[in-house]
Amino acid sequence: MKTKPTAKDQPRFDKRLFEAGHQCLKRLYLDYHLPRDESESESRRTMSETGKQLLQLARSAFARGTEVEGKNAAALAKKTQELLAANTTAALFGAVFVADGCEVSTDILVRHKDGSLDIFEVKSGTKVKGRYLTDLALQVMTIERAGHSVRGVFVLHLAKTYKHAGGSEYTPTGLIKSADVSERVRRLAPRVADEVQRFMRQLGDDSVLELPTGTFCTSPFPCPHLAQCHEKEPDLPLRLLPDLTHELENELHEEGIVDLAHLDLNRQGLTFRQRRALQSVQEGSTVVEPFVKEELLQVEFPLHFLSIATITEPLPRFAGQKPWQPTPYAWACETLTETGKLTQAGFAWADKEDPRPEFIRTLGKQVASTGMLILWNADELECVRLLLDSLPTEKQSIRAVLVRPHLDMQRLLESGLFHPQMLTEHDLETTARVLVGKERAADQEIIDEDSMRRALQKAATPRVRSATKEKIGKDLQNYVGNKAEMLLAIYRRLSGHPLFAAEIAVEQPQKKTAAPRKQLPLKPVED
Repeated sequence: MKTKPTAKDQPRFDKRLFEAGHQCLKRLYLDYHLPRDESESESRRTMSETGKQLLQLARSAFARGTEVEGKNAAALAKKTQELLAANTTAALFGAVFVADGCEVSTDILVRHKDGSLDIFEVKSGTKVKGRYLTDLALQVMTIERAGHSVRGVFVLHLAKTYKHAGGSEYTPTGLIKSADVSERVRRLAPRVADEVQRFMRQLGDDSVLELPTGTFCTSPFPCPHLAQCHEKEPDLPLRLLPDLTHELENELHEEGIVDLAHLDLNRQGLTFRQRRALQSVQEGSTVVEPFVKEELLQVEFPLHFLSIATITEPLPRFAGQKPWQPTPYAWACETLTETGKLTQAGFAWADKEDPRPEFIRTLGKQVASTGMLILWNADELECVRLLLDSLPTEKQSIRAVLVRPHLDMQRLLESGLFHPQMLTEHDLETTARVLVGKERAADQEIIDEDSMRRALQKAATPRVRSATKEKIGKDLQNYVGNKAEMLLAIYRRLSGHPLFAAEIAVEQPQKKTAAPRKQLPLKPVED
């Protein structure tokens, strides 16, 4: 065990280390001694840019505000003290405080005439979350230990009722809501102070490197050291057990059980899903409950195997949208009749203008008559439901989609299908690969939301060539089309519907049984 750091080399404890300690003591140690440069995904980069935009917007509402400038934390902390002592500005932006080994930075700091301070934390969420409060408690503790008095603590967050008027301009009024969390933060302060001391002591204890992995490795966010820790895990670590609670996890760790292969499936207290998952693991087989096939056969033809692609952003982009409302850009549908006829259609949008009206008009026309929607996750329909409020001129098309009965394939399989490679969660691509051997094309350009976001940002670039937009539109078609085909393949495999009997008997790997996909409509663009 390493010795406790001396006062001279005592580390400055900041928000990053505090959050790491809450997730896992091993992560806390590694973040301090062996920090990793996390590759920033497109989604995280966009969130970071949005956060900066929202911060500047919130700061614009505070008159006489001054940005604290400095080359490092020490310089910033010194400048903060100088500006507060001078009392020449009402608000400080980016003020830094250092005390008792802790270092914090504030978004907005307001000084009252009596010298007391108000803290304003800017967040892109639409409600106050627990981790916001613990972060603010750390700020209050450090600021007061630095010799200042904190009067009020506030979270400035997005108002979920705000409706965008359109365009790229936003104003703080209406978009940003202020929540007074002073009392809640004060109640947390003693606990946070104790946690900080405990975490700081752990920084010198390398015995935490022997801790096993657990559910905390991916909650609330994936740990940046997970790949390193995974190398020392058994093939089927305990954290992959469905419905695993902290209580059961701790109990099993105390018993030395870290491998699902060694967990008794008849152990008292295990849930139905846990027993079935263990059965699949220990038998090395797929376990499918009878109700899965029964529900897949209780359908209404024609079946519309539907995939929808959306982008979700904190700040609304188009008229009538609210914060965090998803924008749909593409859909693909494999429609199967009870006679076995299969038709394919879809829509993709590769332009900076609003895709929603044409999206819902084309989708509504495709599924308006009869039948049932088969989706991987029924949450995809949420973007359609939200259009009722934000796109009132298209209510007829919206309702044409929403009135159709639907089947949530993911929810069904999570309840009744168990496979060693699909334990804690099912995703469409893994399920299609494991069950039917179907994978996306090797040359597929758009493979997830990040690559979709990059492509659409490129399509919205000023003076982009029409050929480039057309290429992006086709890539987007392929992305949603591949997902719709996977849905159909999974249904065919699990339902055992008589409709597929003859087709399966003669199907050859090199042949395509489906009709060629129609050209999906794209919005005309100009160079």
